[in-house]
Amino acid sequence: MKTSYGDLRVDARHAAIPLLLTACLLLLPACGSPMQSVAPQPTWNRNGLVDGQVGAMRLLHVHILAPPMDKQKAGDDLGLYLTLVNNSDKPQKLDGVSTVHAERVVYRESPSAPRQPVHVTIPARGTLSLQEGHDRPHLELIDIHRPLGATPIDVTFRFSTGTLTLRIPVLPLERGAGSSTPSPS
Repeated sequence: MKTSYGDLRVDARHAAIPLLLTACLLLLPACGSPMQSVAPQPTWNRNGLVDGQVGAMRLLHVHILAPPMDKQKAGDDLGLYLTLVNNSDKPQKLDGVSTVHAERVVYRESPSAPRQPVHVTIPARGTLSLQEGHDRPHLELIDIHRPLGATPIDVTFRFSTGTLTLRIPVLPLERGAGSSTPSPS
Protein backbone atom coordinates (compact mmCIF):
# COMPACT_ATOMS: atom_id res chain seq x y z
CA MET A 1 0.00 0.00 0.00
CA LYS A 2 1.37 3.42 -0.93
CA THR A 3 0.42 6.56 0.93
CA SER A 4 0.91 10.02 -0.46
CA TYR A 5 2.01 12.94 1.74
CA GLY A 6 2.05 15.89 -0.62
CA ASP A 7 4.78 15.05 -3.12
CA LEU A 8 6.25 12.33 -0.87
CA ARG A 9 5.23 8.74 -1.44
CA VAL A 10 5.87 6.38 1.49
CA ASP A 11 5.44 2.64 1.70
CA ALA A 12 3.40 2.10 4.92
CA ARG A 13 5.48 -0.99 5.85
CA HIS A 14 8.70 1.05 5.87
CA ALA A 15 7.15 4.04 7.62
CA ALA A 16 6.43 1.93 10.71
CA ILE A 17 10.09 0.92 11.26
CA PRO A 18 11.32 4.26 12.68
CA LEU A 19 8.25 4.42 14.90
CA LEU A 20 8.92 0.92 16.28
CA LEU A 21 12.60 1.69 16.88
CA THR A 22 11.72 4.86 18.77
CA ALA A 23 9.21 2.98 20.95
CA CYS A 24 11.78 0.26 21.75
CA LEU A 25 14.42 2.82 22.76
CA LEU A 26 11.95 4.60 25.02
CA LEU A 27 10.88 1.36 26.72
CA LEU A 28 14.37 -0.18 27.04
CA PRO A 29 15.20 1.38 30.47
CA ALA A 30 12.05 -0.23 31.90
CA CYS A 31 13.41 -3.69 31.04
CA GLY A 32 16.10 -3.70 33.75
CA SER A 33 16.34 -6.51 36.27
CA PRO A 34 15.28 -5.70 39.86
CA MET A 35 18.64 -7.10 41.04
CA GLN A 36 20.71 -4.83 38.80
CA SER A 37 23.08 -2.35 40.39
CA VAL A 38 21.63 1.10 40.88
CA ALA A 39 23.83 4.07 40.00
CA PRO A 40 24.89 6.12 43.01
CA GLN A 41 22.00 8.36 44.06
CA PRO A 42 23.31 9.85 47.29
CA THR A 43 21.70 12.59 49.28
CA TRP A 44 24.15 14.63 51.35
CA ASN A 45 22.99 15.97 54.67
CA ARG A 46 24.39 19.09 56.31
CA ASN A 47 26.88 17.10 58.39
CA GLY A 48 28.64 15.82 55.25
CA LEU A 49 27.23 12.30 55.60
CA VAL A 50 25.49 10.46 52.77
CA ASP A 51 22.07 8.76 52.62
CA GLY A 52 20.75 6.36 49.97
CA GLN A 53 17.88 4.02 49.21
CA VAL A 54 17.35 0.74 47.38
CA GLY A 55 13.78 -0.53 47.32
CA ALA A 56 12.33 -0.32 50.82
CA MET A 57 15.79 -0.09 52.44
CA ARG A 58 17.14 3.30 53.47
CA LEU A 59 20.81 3.80 54.35
CA LEU A 60 21.30 6.83 56.58
CA HIS A 61 24.34 8.82 57.73
CA VAL A 62 26.80 6.57 55.89
CA HIS A 63 30.47 7.48 56.45
CA ILE A 64 33.97 6.13 57.02
CA LEU A 65 36.22 7.39 59.82
CA ALA A 66 39.95 7.63 59.17
CA PRO A 67 43.02 9.22 60.76
CA PRO A 68 44.70 12.14 58.96
CA MET A 69 46.31 11.31 55.59
CA ASP A 70 49.84 11.33 57.04
CA LYS A 71 48.79 8.71 59.60
CA GLN A 72 47.06 6.36 57.12
CA LYS A 73 48.86 3.49 55.43
CA ALA A 74 48.07 0.56 53.16
CA GLY A 75 46.84 -2.36 55.27
CA ASP A 76 44.90 -0.25 57.77
CA ASP A 77 41.37 -1.19 58.85
CA LEU A 78 38.75 1.59 58.88
CA GLY A 79 35.28 1.76 60.40
CA LEU A 80 32.27 2.06 58.07
CA TYR A 81 29.20 3.41 59.85
CA LEU A 82 25.53 3.71 58.88
CA THR A 83 21.95 3.21 60.00
CA LEU A 84 19.68 0.81 58.08
CA VAL A 85 15.92 1.46 57.97
CA ASN A 86 13.57 -1.21 56.61
CA ASN A 87 10.31 0.35 55.40
CA SER A 88 8.81 -2.95 54.24
CA ASP A 89 6.56 -5.48 55.96
CA LYS A 90 9.20 -8.22 55.53
CA PRO A 91 12.64 -8.62 57.13
CA GLN A 92 15.43 -7.57 54.75
CA LYS A 93 18.98 -8.93 54.58
CA LEU A 94 22.21 -7.09 53.97
CA ASP A 95 24.13 -9.94 52.33
CA GLY A 96 27.38 -8.21 51.56
CA VAL A 97 29.36 -4.99 51.30
CA SER A 98 32.35 -4.40 49.04
CA THR A 99 34.72 -1.78 47.70
CA VAL A 100 37.71 -1.89 45.38
CA HIS A 101 39.64 0.12 48.00
CA ALA A 102 39.92 -2.71 50.58
CA GLU A 103 40.43 -6.48 50.60
CA ARG A 104 37.03 -7.02 52.17
CA VAL A 105 34.31 -5.53 54.38
CA VAL A 106 33.27 -7.38 57.55
CA TYR A 107 30.69 -7.13 60.32
CA ARG A 108 31.59 -6.97 64.01
CA GLU A 109 29.26 -7.12 67.01
CA SER A 110 31.72 -4.87 68.89
CA PRO A 111 35.33 -3.68 68.46
CA SER A 112 36.58 -6.73 70.40
CA ALA A 113 34.28 -9.28 68.68
CA PRO A 114 35.58 -11.52 65.88
CA ARG A 115 35.22 -10.43 62.26
CA GLN A 116 32.30 -12.05 60.43
CA PRO A 117 31.02 -12.00 56.85
CA VAL A 118 28.32 -9.37 56.35
CA HIS A 119 24.98 -11.16 56.77
CA VAL A 120 22.72 -8.84 58.74
CA THR A 121 18.93 -9.00 59.04
CA ILE A 122 16.93 -5.80 59.43
CA PRO A 123 13.51 -6.55 60.95
CA ALA A 124 10.27 -5.59 59.18
CA ARG A 125 9.53 -1.91 59.78
CA GLY A 126 12.70 -1.84 61.88
CA THR A 127 15.97 0.04 62.22
CA LEU A 128 19.49 -1.28 62.75
CA SER A 129 22.18 1.14 63.89
CA LEU A 130 25.72 0.33 62.79
CA GLN A 131 27.00 3.72 63.98
CA GLU A 132 30.21 4.36 65.88
CA GLY A 133 30.22 4.09 69.63
CA HIS A 134 31.59 2.00 72.45
CA ASP A 135 30.82 -1.74 72.04
CA ARG A 136 28.38 -1.22 69.16
CA PRO A 137 27.99 -3.38 66.04
CA HIS A 138 29.55 -1.88 62.92
CA LEU A 139 31.17 -2.63 59.56
CA GLU A 140 34.90 -2.45 58.82
CA LEU A 141 36.98 -2.04 55.68
CA ILE A 142 39.80 -4.56 56.14
CA ASP A 143 43.26 -4.02 54.69
CA ILE A 144 42.80 -0.83 52.65
CA HIS A 145 44.94 -0.85 49.51
CA ARG A 146 46.26 2.70 49.89
CA PRO A 147 45.73 5.72 52.15
CA LEU A 148 42.29 7.18 51.39
CA GLY A 149 42.90 10.69 52.69
CA ALA A 150 39.59 12.52 52.72
CA THR A 151 38.52 11.36 49.25
CA PRO A 152 35.03 9.78 49.12
CA ILE A 153 35.01 6.18 47.85
CA ASP A 154 32.40 3.97 46.19
CA VAL A 155 31.01 1.20 48.39
CA THR A 156 28.45 -1.38 47.19
CA PHE A 157 25.74 -2.73 49.50
CA ARG A 158 23.99 -6.00 48.48
CA PHE A 159 20.52 -6.61 49.88
CA SER A 160 18.16 -9.50 49.21
CA THR A 161 16.08 -7.08 47.12
CA GLY A 162 18.77 -5.20 45.20
CA THR A 163 22.17 -3.57 45.11
CA LEU A 164 23.19 0.02 45.76
CA THR A 165 26.54 1.74 45.27
CA LEU A 166 27.13 4.98 47.16
CA ARG A 167 30.05 7.39 47.20
CA ILE A 168 30.90 7.41 50.91
CA PRO A 169 32.70 10.34 52.58
CA VAL A 170 35.94 9.61 54.47
CA LEU A 171 35.81 11.82 57.55
CA PRO A 172 38.46 12.71 60.13
CA LEU A 173 38.56 10.42 63.11
CA GLU A 174 38.02 13.35 65.48
CA ARG A 175 34.47 13.67 64.11
CA GLY A 176 33.36 10.31 65.41
CA ALA A 177 33.18 8.53 68.71
CA GLY A 178 34.85 5.31 67.57
CA SER A 179 38.30 4.22 66.55
CA SER A 180 39.28 4.08 62.89
CA THR A 181 41.46 1.02 63.41
CA PRO A 182 39.37 -1.41 65.48
CA SER A 183 41.16 -4.11 67.39
CA PRO A 184 42.04 -7.16 65.25
CA SER A 185 40.56 -10.55 66.01
